[in-house]
Amino acid sequence: MHPDDSPPPSQTDVLICLDNQQVASRIGSVLSDQGLTVAAIPATGIQEWSEPNGCQVVITHTAMIGQVRSRLKLPVVNLEAFIFDRPEHIAEGAARQFDGPAFIKRVFSVMSDARKRSS
Repeated sequence: MHPDDSPPPSQTDVLICLDNQQVASRIGSVLSDQGLTVAAIPATGIQEWSEPNGCQVVITHTAMIGQVRSRLKLPVVNLEAFIFDRPEHIAEGAARQFDGPAFIKRVFSVMSDARKRSS
């Protein structure tokens, strides 16, 4: 990539708005590995933030969708839609499963739709 093609340092593709900073960090790493620039804020701090430059989508959880939409006016991907119980392990109290490939596909789909609407 040529220096002329680089996004400005303040540009963010994806804003992660979650209170669990460990989860936010892991999701941020997954998205960064896909070439996206990511910023994370705690959900409790949403009222203090304005829309980051160039941001195309917000990742959050169900309880925050309304606040995020009213505050930032950006499309939202609900992280919880990609987390589900593994049927063979429900009785054992096993960890839930995250569908990473479907999540990444959805993020890129929402970003593509946002670009089409803005042009």
